[in-house]
Amino acid sequence: MAKPFSYLGIDLSPDSIKLVELTSEKNKPKLVTYGYTESKSDILKGDFITNKNLTAVLLKELATRAKVTTNSALTALPIASVFTSIVRLSGLIKRDLDNKDKVRSLLSEEVKKILPRPFEEMVFDFNLIPSEELEKADRNAKLDSVRYLVTASTNEEVKKYVDIFKQSGFTLTNLDIEPFSLVRSLVGNDKSLIMIVDIGENKTALSIVNFGMPVINRSIQVGGAMITKVIADSLNITVSEAENYKLDLGIMMSQERMSNFPKSIEDVLAPIITEIKYLLKLYYEQISSEKILDKIILTGGGSLLGNFLDKYFTNTLDVRTYVGDPWARIVYPEELSPALIGIGPRFSVALGLAMREII
Repeated sequence: MAKPFSYLGIDLSPDSIKLVELTSEKNKPKLVTYGYTESKSDILKGDFITNKNLTAVLLKELATRAKVTTNSALTALPIASVFTSIVRLSGLIKRDLDNKDKVRSLLSEEVKKILPRPFEEMVFDFNLIPSEELEKADRNAKLDSVRYLVTASTNEEVKKYVDIFKQSGFTLTNLDIEPFSLVRSLVGNDKSLIMIVDIGENKTALSIVNFGMPVINRSIQVGGAMITKVIADSLNITVSEAENYKLDLGIMMSQERMSNFPKSIEDVLAPIITEIKYLLKLYYEQISSEKILDKIILTGGGSLLGNFLDKYFTNTLDVRTYVGDPWARIVYPEELSPALIGIGPRFSVALGLAMREII
C-alpha cells in the first residue's frame, strides 16, 4: 500500500518555531507529529527571519527531533509584513469570476495604483470576498461590483522565507498569510461575523472574518509579555511569579468580580479593546452593516493568560469571547489530549497551514 501523503505547516513566529505534520484519513486531518522550539536566545532575540542561518539550523534540528516524514512544507507571512487592501471590480459577469487569469489582469491595473512599492518589486495574490448577494446571483448575471481582498509582499521578504527553508532541507510549496491559516484552524465553515485576536509575545494581530474570509487585518504592538511585565512590576515580583499569578487571576475573575479587575492590566489591554472597536467601525462603514459581531476568538501564546482574558473581553465588549481550540478538527490519539489542549493556541497558525491541502 502506498504511503499516505502528509503536509507540514511551519510557523516562524517571534516567540517560537512551531511545526505540525498532518495526513488525510477519511477526508479528515490526522496528526502525524508536532514540535516547537523556544526563541529565548541572546543570538536570535526573537527574530527568526533576520537570523536566517541560525533559524535554518534550529528548524532542521526541530524537524529531526519531531521525526518529520516529509520535506515539503508550508509557512505564513505575519500580517505586519503584508500589504492588504480591498479592491472593487465592476461590470463583470459572474462566470468571469472563475477566470483567474482575467481577474488577475484586471486587479493588476488597480493594484499598481495603491502598492507601497513598484509593482515589479512585489508579489500579490487575491481572494474573492463572498457575500449573500453574490451567492444568490445567477451565473450569467452582470454584477454591479465585486470585492477582492488583495495581499502583497516584497520579493525580498518572500526570498527570506524561501532561503530559510532551502537551507534547512525543505521545499517551500506555499507561502500563506497568517489570517487565512487561523480561519482554517479556528473558524472552519462558520459564515458568521467573527473577530480573531491573535495575541503573541510582543504583537497582537486582529482579523475580522465574514463568510470565512479575513477581510480586515491589522497588527498592534501589544502582547502577552507586556501583560506579564506589568503584573511583575506592579506587584514587585519576578516574571516567573507573574506567570503563576496570571493563572490565579483566571480563577479569581468571575463575571461578578470584573469590577475588581486590576487597573494596571486593564490599561495594557486597552489598546486591543480600542483596536477591536475601531476595526468593527471600519467594517460597518466600508464593507457591510448587515451582521452584528457573533463572537471573538482568542488565540496565540498570549491568550493563555490564566483563562481570564475571555471573561474580560466578554464583559467589556458584550460579545461572546473564548479561546479557540485549533485541534478541534484534527484526529489525534486520545492520550495526547491534555498536552495538545494546553499548547493549542500556540499552534493555530501551524495547524491551519498543514490543513490547507486537506480541507
